Amino acid sequence: MKKLAILASLLLAAGCGAGSKGTGSADKPSGTAGGSGPSVTISLGGESNTPVAEVNGTPITEKELTDKIGSRLSRLQSQLFDLQMQGINAIVDEKVLETTAKKEGVSVQALLKKEVNDKVAEVGDADAQKYYDLNKARFKGKSFDDVKEAIKRQLIARQTAVFRNNYLDRLKDEANIKIFLSRPTVDVSVDDDPWKGGENAAVTIIEFTDYQCPFCARARPTVKQVMDAYGDKVKYVLRDFPLSFHPNAQKAAEAAECAGEQDKYWEYSDLLWANNKALEVPNLKKLAKDAGLDQAKFDQCLDSGKFTAEVQKDQADGSKAGVSGTPSFFINGQMLTGARPFEQFKEVIDTEIRNSGNKS
Repeated sequence: MKKLAILASLLLAAGCGAGSKGTGSADKPSGTAGGSGPSVTISLGGESNTPVAEVNGTPITEKELTDKIGSRLSRLQSQLFDLQMQGINAIVDEKVLETTAKKEGVSVQALLKKEVNDKVAEVGDADAQKYYDLNKARFKGKSFDDVKEAIKRQLIARQTAVFRNNYLDRLKDEANIKIFLSRPTVDVSVDDDPWKGGENAAVTIIEFTDYQCPFCARARPTVKQVMDAYGDKVKYVLRDFPLSFHPNAQKAAEAAECAGEQDKYWEYSDLLWANNKALEVPNLKKLAKDAGLDQAKFDQCLDSGKFTAEVQKDQADGSKAGVSGTPSFFINGQMLTGARPFEQFKEVIDTEIRNSGNKS
């Protein structure tokens, strides 16, 4: 239970967040001197039936506490793991550099100068001008001369980061590195939601998504890259999690389900992502026409709210699993939140495939 203080300080990766509101004043004491409030005692928890608090002699067990905060706790535990892995990776980088520098009889700084900095090309005015022309809107009216040197520094920094990361990757490939931490897992059902890939694949990826969320749209190329790379080795399931502050997300999710009735879920889903800034009901119906759906059947399905409860069930299941923002992915129950790069998916998927006894 002492971990909670650490967990609460962590942040989610980039994504659309549902947010949260407090349900009362946690700082206001009960049963103050001279009052008639209940007697409350607090203690640290241990086993599941160990009391963590007591009200008028009636214990509150750790299990009760976990049931109450389990969804938030699973999310924070996943974030704690990410923070721990960031720390481990930073230490691993330091140690492989120190080992290599010692072998070569030089300092780490000298090693990095030879293998990284000395290989970075100079950035001339022409390169800076090209970058400026391609990204002029970012500079908000500033002239090229105003930002030229800053652009050069940025381009050099990018080159340096690429060379450094590539060099570290080579060193780590040659080193004997073992990671003993395991990402926390959550029991998440695939329900009866749309899926693609291998039906009995060793790796199941469940995404909770919101069609109006820009971060979810931004994650589409990564999802495609995963499916292209692994094919039937993974089973990808899409579940709905429309956020309350996205007014068109609920109906968009229902519309996709209506398209699924006509065996065109994925085709229609692609159209939703391509038009996710215009998801009002009239546009949803126009997209149905564009997808070649039976318009009358689609309109009746959408207008009747046939799949309202189905979408809400997905959302309830996601909340129980710790989802509060989108996109949220579960890879064999291991949560990855936000629009993450392919490499982070690959790391988890490859480990799961190896653990299953199948070679990627």
